[in-house]
Amino acid sequence: MSLTERIPHRHRGTAAVLAVLLGATALQSTAALATTLFERLGPTGVSGLRMLTAAVFLLAVARPAFWRFTRRDWASVVSYGIVASLMNVFFYLAVDRIPLGVTVTIEYLGAFAVALIGVRRVRDGLFAVGALAGVVMIAGPTVGSTDLLGYLFAACAAASLAGYTLLAGKIGTGTPASSGIKGLSVSIAIGAILLSPATAGAIPHMVPSDWALVACIGVVGLALAFSCDALAVTLTSPAAAGVFFSLDPVVSSLVGILLLGQLLPPLAYVGIGLIVLSGAAVTWRANRSAAQLAAHTASLRAVDAVEARRG
Repeated sequence: MSLTERIPHRHRGTAAVLAVLLGATALQSTAALATTLFERLGPTGVSGLRMLTAAVFLLAVARPAFWRFTRRDWASVVSYGIVASLMNVFFYLAVDRIPLGVTVTIEYLGAFAVALIGVRRVRDGLFAVGALAGVVMIAGPTVGSTDLLGYLFAACAAASLAGYTLLAGKIGTGTPASSGIKGLSVSIAIGAILLSPATAGAIPHMVPSDWALVACIGVVGLALAFSCDALAVTLTSPAAAGVFFSLDPVVSSLVGILLLGQLLPPLAYVGIGLIVLSGAAVTWRANRSAAQLAAHTASLRAVDAVEARRG
C-alpha cells in the first residue's frame, strides 16, 4: 500500500498542506544558502549541480525499474523533468538579480493560475483571490529593484511552476513501475542530464567544501521539496495544491527574518495572515470534499453489492 493510500480521505487536505509547508521550508532555506555559490559557480551551474545531487540521491533510494516504464510513463517523467529543470534554472537566475521574497512571490502566480482553473464556485474563487491579495501585500512594499531581466526570469519560473503543478499529479499516479518517488527520480535525472553542460562548467571552479553545501541544496532543497509537492498534488488536486503553494511567499518571508535578518513592512504581515486564512479554508474544503466523495463512493458500492445479491 502506497503512502497516499494509507492517509484517510478526510485527512488528505491537511496532509497536503503540511507536505507543502515542509517542501517550502526546505526549498526556501536552501535557496538562501545557494546564493553564496552564485559568484563563483553561476546560477545555472548551481542549478545543474543541485539537480545532479538530487538525482543521485533519489535514484539510490528509489532504484526505479525504468525498463518497465510504459510509453505513457516516459511521456510523464520526461515532461516533468523538462519543466522541473526549467523552473530550477529560471528561479536561480531570478534570485541572482532580484530579492528572494519578490522572486518567490512572482513565481507563485503560476500556481495561482492553476488554482483558478479548478474554480467551480464563487466561494472557491474568493479563496484564490484572497491568497493572491496576500501575495501582493507581501511583494508590493518590497519591490525596489529595477532589474527587468530578473523579473522576466521570475515570470518564466512562474510559467514553469504552472506546468510543474499540473504534471506533479501524473508522477504520483502512473503505473507501479513509475509511481511516486520512482517516477520522480527518473524525472530529476532527466533534468540533470539537460543541465549537464552547466554542471560540467561549474565543477572545475568548486572547492571540496562546496560539495557538502551542494549536496544539502540538492537533497533537501530539491529531492525532499519536490517529493513533498508531488505528494500534495496526489493527495488533493493540482488546483488545490496551487492554492497551497501560496504558502511559499510566507515561508520565504520567515526565512528572510530568521536567516537573513530581513524585517518586512506591516502590510506584508497582513498579507501573510490573509494567505494563511485562505490556505486554511481551502484545506478544510479539500478535506470535506474528499470525505464526501469517499462516502458517496462507498454508498454506491453498497447499493451495487445489494443488487448483485438480489440478482
